[in-house]
Amino acid sequence: MKGTLKKLGVAVAASALALTSLSVPAKAADAKTTLTFAETRVGGVGIKQVEPPWLNSGSLTQGAMFRALFKAGPDMTTVKPDLASGYKVSKDGKTVTITLKSGLKWSDGQAIDADDVIWSMNSALRVTKINANYTTSFKLIDGASAVTAANKVNMSGLTAKGNEITIKLGAPQPLLIPILAQFIILPKHSLENEDLLRLDTSKFWLNPVTSGPFKVGTMSPDNFITLVPNANFEGPKPKIQEINVVSSAALLADARSGKIDYFITQDADTIRGMKAVNTFKSYQTSGAPFHRYWVFNLTDANNPLKNVKAREALKYGIDWVNIVKAAYPHGKVINSGVPSGLPFHLKSIPTYKYDVAKAKALLAEAKFDFSKTVRLRHYHVGPADLIFMSAVAQQMQALGMKVELTRFVGDATTELYTNKNYDMALKGLSTFDVSEWFGEYSNANFAKILGAQPKYAELNAQLATAVTLKQRAKALTALQELEQEDLYKLPTYLLPAYVFVSKRIAGAPTKYGPWLYLYENNFLNWTLS
Repeated sequence: MKGTLKKLGVAVAASALALTSLSVPAKAADAKTTLTFAETRVGGVGIKQVEPPWLNSGSLTQGAMFRALFKAGPDMTTVKPDLASGYKVSKDGKTVTITLKSGLKWSDGQAIDADDVIWSMNSALRVTKINANYTTSFKLIDGASAVTAANKVNMSGLTAKGNEITIKLGAPQPLLIPILAQFIILPKHSLENEDLLRLDTSKFWLNPVTSGPFKVGTMSPDNFITLVPNANFEGPKPKIQEINVVSSAALLADARSGKIDYFITQDADTIRGMKAVNTFKSYQTSGAPFHRYWVFNLTDANNPLKNVKAREALKYGIDWVNIVKAAYPHGKVINSGVPSGLPFHLKSIPTYKYDVAKAKALLAEAKFDFSKTVRLRHYHVGPADLIFMSAVAQQMQALGMKVELTRFVGDATTELYTNKNYDMALKGLSTFDVSEWFGEYSNANFAKILGAQPKYAELNAQLATAVTLKQRAKALTALQELEQEDLYKLPTYLLPAYVFVSKRIAGAPTKYGPWLYLYENNFLNWTLS
């Protein structure tokens, strides 16, 4: 097994390094004022537009163009004002008052005002593709249940008077302000007539109206985006005058040749190879964990893994420890949505142990139909990902299963929740808080593959409104116990990301928060040599 993994790893890594798809503007940029950022997009999607920030908001591109009411620190727990000047929370925790700064402007010169905030938060409950953190939080605002994609009703608990925005909650929500430090405010005047169900594919993203220090200068779909300063940004002017946003199929080769200045990756081969590139500094991201885990399409009555005992057999029938170690030396095997080392991890959950005899006994107990083919899918594209998926398929076959292993063709959200051409799929999730992990069980997308989950919804509501450590511990314990009972998701490993920063960049931080989330990175003071 180990020899097979090693051989496969060498072959795949070598082919990856031979690729290059880096496109840059035809006109040579001024190296001392232009930064080239290789943007990594979830699912390997190329640069066709500016990535809408309501799904994932943590790229350097999005942080340069868009802003939230607050800005988080790298620890993701402390916040400072951004579009807002401050906030107050009532003694009972049910009323939050936010004051918006005066004199703010969008990149097109229009005023940024409270109507933009009200419109953005209500629209978040109407769009198709959005981070569940936002919808989970906003649904606790009074009147949220009345807001649907089919009506124009707004939340009664979200109001504004001048620059003062008032949020009334049904119960205290400790994470609301940190969540609002991630939620990007978008321009109502540019988007109010758009089809919100298709907002992520709007032409708006080819040249969006922005609130941050940069805006789009040149858009070349499938090639690059060039960002230039936004003259209407009220803050200090950036020292970097241009950002080239590119897509690279060979990060290591492009870093070696000096074609890129900054990138983030989880790819094991790139991380390993960058140790020999002395023109870059590297930093492991901290904060929110990035889960990789299996989800099951259980609304398909023909799924061979529909019986929970069949899914439990996967805990033992696959050598997770050695497979993860072979594919991802920087990965960590996990057995719960609350990984060991985090507060309130349930220690009674057994760690995964490779035991083929036990796996086969569980399959027999489940009356597993070995004549059926398990459709195994993934959307991750790195060499290490191919090693991992191939090894999993091999060991499932060793248990006697028929396995069809393919990569999703379209975007992950559509493939997972609309097309659903799979029985078992590998998924990733960067969790702002572990509540996001459990929140998946009761969101609309997961209902498409699991059916309605009222037990999880009830416990998630308890977790969202927990204001004491005791209440939080009780909710997380119950959720972990329920998760182990159902095995609707199979937690497998954590995969940290690494930030690689060219040594010609000065002023960049030495501590980086979690990938896919916004935080203060001091970008306005970065300089290039």
